[in-house]
Amino acid sequence: MFLKKSTVTIKGKTYNNYKIVESYREDGKVKHRILTPLGSLTDEQAERLRLAISAYSNPDLVVSKKDDIVVTKHLAYLDVAVLHQIWEDWGFDNFFDNDRWVQAMVLNRCIDPVSKIQVKDWVGKTVLPVYLDVDINGTDPYDIYRELDRLSNREIDLQRFICQQLKARIPNWSEAFFYDITSTYLEGSTCVLASLGYSRDNRPDREQLVIALMITPEGYPFYWRVLPGNTQDITTLQNLIKEVKEQYGIINCMMVFDRGMVSSNNLLAMEEAEWTYVSAMDRDEITTASFFNEVLLEPPMIDNWEQLMAMYEFIPFDDNATLFFRELMIDQHRYILAFDVARFIHERHAQERKIKQVLTWIKDKNQTLAQAKKAKSFEVLQREVQTMLKRKGVKKFLTITIEAQSHTIIGKNGKERTVSSYRLSYSIDQIALEKEQRLHGITCFISNVDTRSYSAEEIIQWYRDKNKIEEAFHEIKSHLDLRPIFLTREKRVKAHVSICVLAYFLYNDMEQRLRQSDSTISVEMVLNILKACLVNQLTFKATGQTAFSITELSQPQIQILQALDCGVVVDKKQVKQTLRKVENWL
Repeated sequence: MFLKKSTVTIKGKTYNNYKIVESYREDGKVKHRILTPLGSLTDEQAERLRLAISAYSNPDLVVSKKDDIVVTKHLAYLDVAVLHQIWEDWGFDNFFDNDRWVQAMVLNRCIDPVSKIQVKDWVGKTVLPVYLDVDINGTDPYDIYRELDRLSNREIDLQRFICQQLKARIPNWSEAFFYDITSTYLEGSTCVLASLGYSRDNRPDREQLVIALMITPEGYPFYWRVLPGNTQDITTLQNLIKEVKEQYGIINCMMVFDRGMVSSNNLLAMEEAEWTYVSAMDRDEITTASFFNEVLLEPPMIDNWEQLMAMYEFIPFDDNATLFFRELMIDQHRYILAFDVARFIHERHAQERKIKQVLTWIKDKNQTLAQAKKAKSFEVLQREVQTMLKRKGVKKFLTITIEAQSHTIIGKNGKERTVSSYRLSYSIDQIALEKEQRLHGITCFISNVDTRSYSAEEIIQWYRDKNKIEEAFHEIKSHLDLRPIFLTREKRVKAHVSICVLAYFLYNDMEQRLRQSDSTISVEMVLNILKACLVNQLTFKATGQTAFSITELSQPQIQILQALDCGVVVDKKQVKQTLRKVENWL
């Protein structure tokens, strides 16, 4: 049954006539019979009647007043769907085919980190159950903790799996890696790995863990370890070499790591493993290096650094001439002494400013001491002096001397009395100051890479690029909420770190996809834009029927899906299938 329009023209004027018609078959031919003639209708009347006939003929259509249609439930959709698609693209769904909650925990870290016990409730507010094919109402929330235990047991297998995936997708993937360690503190009862140590979170009062991480130049993590909180940087590298060679079969590669890991034993271990490396010397090591005073005889000053660079044959790093370098070859090792102009100026001005601040503090402190109405404690004043010198970083060349003195004051009763106090004086060791100034703007890169493989400029760039691992630590700690850790069992703490690393893996992959499409938007902003697209449950008050739809895509969301190569998640067929599963689930 349908609405049929016929048009006639009489005396140059057009008339539209409508009739309700149904189809029937006679002698093998389809014919129409008129059920009801309607005469002339306006376009609006005709459209309304057409919709009414469609609703009568199609049981899937519902006719209701606008006010009788309400949205009774929302489920997070597009951000979850995109991350799920990337998860599947890398084959993690196959690796974790028996561990549904791992994906839930990883996606939760990316979108809206909550505690492990709250993950089940979070999943129930998303479309994840239809992707995971799990009945969350029939699951024990403590299954998550048991799954953490299984994840910890499979940590090495997981890292091998990631290596295989990277090797298959990235040409020359083992050419170079970045390596570093960080720390993170724990709350409440701590696990056996936790201990006090050098805190990179500025929380020396909390017991902590140390996390070692190795990533590709593209930023993909594939090796990580959770170590005791008092582990020192320099002690981790030799174990890494052994484990990476045994577990991943990486025979030759170039390691780029921070200066804090440079030691003769570490460098020797890498050379014995036939690995090459790029790192930098510690500042104290630079001043004692035999070549330093030969290459740069005097400290650069604000008004003569350009002349010194030319005099001592330093080469500009690029056309901007903001970095100069000079390379030396000593005992088969390359030493590249670099002078960063911007850092030099910043460090020199910062030092002058700090000296001025200390001298101002001394002047103000002497005025206070000279007006003291009570005797001052030498020990308390000495602690104040040491704290000031340490806070300003000038104790290597500036000395503050405390001298006893007394002064007379008149009390309220008019009587005079003597108050024991002190006076501060200072001296600056010019030799020590010059030694500090010699290192302003100076870095010395060290490498055993053959000159035919990489130039000095490329060695410097490799070390500069290691900030990618620092960015990884920043993302894992901030956006993915690695810290603080409330878990106590060693296995679960390690698994929590693995969850955060996997979340960063997805984060980094999104960033790589955006970069390849020349998009400058951040991953955090992308997820924020995508989360506005929801699965909506519509309820018709009159009949109690429900229907499901997704929020209409905005142009920015469409562009993001194209950039991420995830347009398949909004394919009509896949959306229809997802909505049908959501309807069956709810």
